[in-house]
Amino acid sequence: MVWRTRYFLVGGVALVIAAGLVSWHFWSGRGEVLKPDGGPVVTVMDFGRGFSLDPLPSGWQHRKFWTRSPITMAFTVKDGVPSMRFETHDSASMLFRHVDIDLATYPMLAWRWFIELPIHSPLDERTREGDDHPARLFFRFVTERGQKRAMEVIWGNKLKPGDYKYIGGFPHFVADAGDDRVGRWLDEKIDLAAVYDEIWKDVAPAHLLMSPCSATATTRTPPVSPSSPMSNWNGGEARPARWKG
Repeated sequence: MVWRTRYFLVGGVALVIAAGLVSWHFWSGRGEVLKPDGGPVVTVMDFGRGFSLDPLPSGWQHRKFWTRSPITMAFTVKDGVPSMRFETHDSASMLFRHVDIDLATYPMLAWRWFIELPIHSPLDERTREGDDHPARLFFRFVTERGQKRAMEVIWGNKLKPGDYKYIGGFPHFVADAGDDRVGRWLDEKIDLAAVYDEIWKDVAPAHLLMSPCSATATTRTPPVSPSSPMSNWNGGEARPARWKG
């Protein structure tokens, strides 16, 4: 098996949603929890400004797994855009920030990313064996009844934008896809609250407890070109429903 080295660059990931206090620890030591201040946009992750990666600022966490070596992270500039690079080679880990945001008030999520090379694989991405994507965002929620939920927003391989997939009951939403979309910065926007409602089909109010993050899975696909696939990110925001920009 030949493993593909992947570069995943993130510019800034921002998020906007209404404040709400929910006491729940996804992992121990949440540290400083980011809460909205009532403004129209809350910047959750901003990689346009450098900061310490070791140690990370309070409230940030690099989640590592004992079965895999972690991704490597570094600030960089891609096509003139300050960003964060995440490189994987048979490796996996997650960078995230603890937040406390009411999804009902600020349902819109916007971000910017750059997929340099897509994944071409004979494996079905709807299966656990084929669950490999050039970029993904992980979200963790809790309802006011204390129900804990999680999902991912992904770049699809053969799946189309707007598609959903479930692996072992775990939901994924395809935000974008297509070979014709790679190789440039893309500005994305989704109604995260609507996606949440479609997945769980209830009206239980939910708070976002963990921000978008890079969640890079082990690459199972052999290389399709001499170049390493690279994903770059330059921002993401969740915004009020009234926002039309």
